[in-house]
Parts: sequence; structure tokens; C-alpha cells
Amino acid sequence: MSERKSLLIPGDFPPVVSGIATYFVEIWKHFPPEKCYILAPKDEGWQSFDAASPLNIIRRCIPTGNTTKAKILKSLLHTFWTIILHLRYKFDILHCGQVLSSGITGWTLKKLFGVPYVIYVYGSETYRFGDKPLLMNSIRSFLENADKIIPNSRFTMQEFLNIGIPAEKFDVITPGVDTTRFTPMPKDPALIEKYNLSGKFVLLTVARLDERKGHDFVIRTIARLRNKFRNISYLIVGKGREEEALRKLVNELGVSDKVIFAGFVADEDLPKYYNLSDLFILLNRQSSANERLKGDYEGFGIVFLEASACAKPVIAGNFGGIHDAVEDDKSGYIIDGTDLNAIVATVERLITDESQRLEIGRHGLQRAQRYFDWKTISKKVQPYL
Repeated sequence: MSERKSLLIPGDFPPVVSGIATYFVEIWKHFPPEKCYILAPKDEGWQSFDAASPLNIIRRCIPTGNTTKAKILKSLLHTFWTIILHLRYKFDILHCGQVLSSGITGWTLKKLFGVPYVIYVYGSETYRFGDKPLLMNSIRSFLENADKIIPNSRFTMQEFLNIGIPAEKFDVITPGVDTTRFTPMPKDPALIEKYNLSGKFVLLTVARLDERKGHDFVIRTIARLRNKFRNISYLIVGKGREEEALRKLVNELGVSDKVIFAGFVADEDLPKYYNLSDLFILLNRQSSANERLKGDYEGFGIVFLEASACAKPVIAGNFGGIHDAVEDDKSGYIIDGTDLNAIVATVERLITDESQRLEIGRHGLQRAQRYFDWKTISKKVQPYL
């Protein structure tokens, strides 16, 4: 890398836990911090994270809420602080981590100072904002003026090709996985005791409790299989807006003894939870019930790589960028996440065939190590610094 200076405006960044935050911190840790600046909000716990991080992070008071007012203020403050920082550091390129909240920043600095910019997209933006002409026109303008667009999957890229963005603008760079942390290991005895999982066949989902993650169909699957496989358990890691509805469904179906809500799990403990399971399942689909999130989908799914890196077979819903995260019939199965019969049959097949589980897990592990280690992914981003 040359003497060029870059600024990343990720939007989400640790200590916030999200796929976007993970993506940027894992990639940027492989770049020289003296040339790679990061503008991030002062979320709770930021001092502790920054004190332990080698990254060159500039924190400012920037709102991170989901209200319209907070999002507008976030965009304005991203732009304000980037102009101030550019006048001081003279950046050669900007990396805009979200198409709306920082895309406007890239667009503005290119118009004012001629600074090139890269935009990262994750999927569902045009579905969620398709009925809002002002936002769609803004998205098109920010993307058309970008020097490069980096989608997290081929599926996400197609979404933006469909609104007329030229193909030469894109370079698909998927998320990755830390294969030194997420690695096969024995089941943790303390967690087995905590959740009463001794002798159990454990299905695991690690995800926010949102409609599109498909927890409800896994719960229905557990209800269908509980009599045939009395040792089956379903461990849910994560919190979210659908928790109350999911707990109600568990009670209605009479599977409260089979479904465990583990709640939030710290990132450093996640490898233990993946290794606690026998099968990872996330039946992603497109949101429809939640009006605010209507059209939202899984642009990629880092959790599938994390499970594969722990040598676990995976089952994924077939909507979104899943075909980049999971190699169908090799590292797992991609099925209709709303077809209960297909889900039940696939889970049953994997429960009864241990050799198949082991073979799928081995293939997923090798694939994660060879193609998706963060060091490999970071080399794909480096030319744009």
C-alpha cells in the first residue's frame, strides 16, 4: 500500500454487534492504521473497545437510532465531520459503509473536493425504499457517482443491476470468518450443564430475533419431530423484536422443554455455542409482516461461515445471498425456509445420518479456511485503499 490516506465511515462499528460492524473491523485490522482512519459513533462501551484496539478510530457524537430524525442527523453529522477531518488529513479515498447514511458523505466530498469514494451495499435497500422516490433517487445518485460499489453477494449485486446501475461499477467482496477463533472444539461441559444438553441433539440459530430469520419455522419443526426424536433441542442465541411472539409460539406448540432462549451472547463466547450444536439452521426469508422492514432479506449471512468454520452442517433458507455463503449439497442444504415439510425432512435426514453430518461439516470447514478467512477477504479490499 502506498502513502495514500483513507477514511472509513462504517455506520455500525464495535462495540455495536452486527454483521456490518464485524465486516469492517475484521477487514480493517489487516491494514496499516496510520493511513487508514475510521469515523465511528460514541456508542456505549466505545472507550474500552478503542483502548484494546489497534485500529485508528476517531469517535464523534453521532446518533445510531432507527428513527427518521436520527437517521437524517446521522447522515448530516457524517458529512460534517468528514469535511472537518478531510481538511486536516487530506484523504485520498472514502469508504462509505452504508448507501444512505454515508453515501451522501461520499457524494458531497466528491463534488466539493474531488475525493473518490467506495460504497458498500448489503441487500434489500431498493425493496425497502422502492416506494419512496426521494430515497430511491438519492440511492441511484450516490451509487452512480461512486468509483466502486462493493456488494456482499451476487444476489445483492443483482438487486442494484435491476435498477440500472452499470455492471462495471461492482466488485463482489463477501464477508469472511476468523478461522483461528471459529474452529472445531469439544462441547463445553459448563454450557452443557447450564442448558441441560447432556445427550441432546442440538439445533442452533445465531441471529437477531427478526421475522426474516425464520425461527418460527424451526420451532414448528421441533414440534413435528419431538416425539420421534425425544433428545432434540433447539438453542436460540440472540435478542430481538420477535422474542415475545416466538415465546408465545413455543408455549402454543407445547415445546417449552425443547426450545432454549439463550439471549445475547458475547462475541468472544460464540465459538463455544457453535461447537455446542450438532446442526446450524437459519431459515432466512424476505420480511413481509413487519411494515417498516418489508422487503428486508439476508444479503449474505456471516453466521453460516462461522458455523462451517466450526465444522457444523448448515441448513439455510433459499432467499437472499445465501448461495455465496453456503455451497448447496456440499457445506449444507439450501431449502425453502417456509416449506415445513421440506424443513422437517432435511432436519430428520441429518439427525439420522451422522456420517453425512460429518462429511458436510468437513467440507464447510475446508471451504471456510480456503476461501473466507478474513486475511483472504482483506486482500480483495486493499486495492481500493
